[in-house]
Amino acid sequence: SNVLVVGSGNIGLIVTYQLMQAGVNVVAIVEAAPRIGGYLVHASKIRRLGVPILTRHSIKTAIGTDRVEKAVIWQLDSQWQGIEGTEQTLAIDTIALAVGLSPCAELLWQANCAIADVPELGGFVAYHNDRYETTSPGILVAGDAAGIEEASAALLEGELAGIFAAQNIGHNFEGAEAIIAKKRAELASLRNGPTGEKIRAGMARLEERGDHQCLNKLG
Repeated sequence: SNVLVVGSGNIGLIVTYQLMQAGVNVVAIVEAAPRIGGYLVHASKIRRLGVPILTRHSIKTAIGTDRVEKAVIWQLDSQWQGIEGTEQTLAIDTIALAVGLSPCAELLWQANCAIADVPELGGFVAYHNDRYETTSPGILVAGDAAGIEEASAALLEGELAGIFAAQNIGHNFEGAEAIIAKKRAELASLRNGPTGEKIRAGMARLEERGDHQCLNKLG
């Protein structure tokens, strides 16, 4: 297979690496934004394997009959418009889309959790405090439902939410606070630097709108 990956967020970078580990030829990654969206540690691994990551590029057209056979990519200007004369034609048989992810908030909405539209977090997310408690008693949220990030952040949030849920029904254990502090520190580290800027902005926006009774100040 010859694959073109669209999107340089962590999912796009990690999927690219996994495809190459499985023997798939990834021709390139195209990213419409002016810089790579995922963590540089992932991007560096991809580049060392010889896969170009083309920022400010997008697909102009896909060509094929029964399946895709070629893709024409081109550069984008500062207004996100394609630049004539910059086209490149790539021979491929698969286009992998790693863009456009959004939180799944339908169940939370049906459970009467207050919802906010926060573009930096991927779309509609439930208001929640720093213990991941929503505005509906007994319902906690974590991972992509709390905002689109990479898998490592989702795992950490899930661990934290699990501890808080257990505490809420009276099941505490020795060392819980130390584990909570450690997981919070790991999350803060993941969200540090330029790559976490969008997530931090989204959390700040959610906090600004968080005038509901159950909300504490977000960590």
